[in-house]
Amino acid sequence: MEWEVVGVIVVLVGLIASISGPMLKLNGTLTRLNTKMEHFTEGLEKFQGRYKDHLKEQGEINEKHQSELDDHEHRITVLEAKEKNG
Repeated sequence: MEWEVVGVIVVLVGLIASISGPMLKLNGTLTRLNTKMEHFTEGLEKFQGRYKDHLKEQGEINEKHQSELDDHEHRITVLEAKEKNG
């Protein structure tokens, strides 16, 4: 009877050892993955900020170009009217 208890204890210790090793590796892997995800998220937030700034700058440039284009269109219209009348 004592040997049966010893056998059960040995089997349980072996089972715990065989399970705990992969669990520790998994825990380490999950920790590294979590760290990489945090860095990725930080990088994405920085990128989004730069992208919004870039869009704002492009919008300002577009407005400037549109204003210049409208001015040129007006000047061409005036010149065409002078040519037609003159």
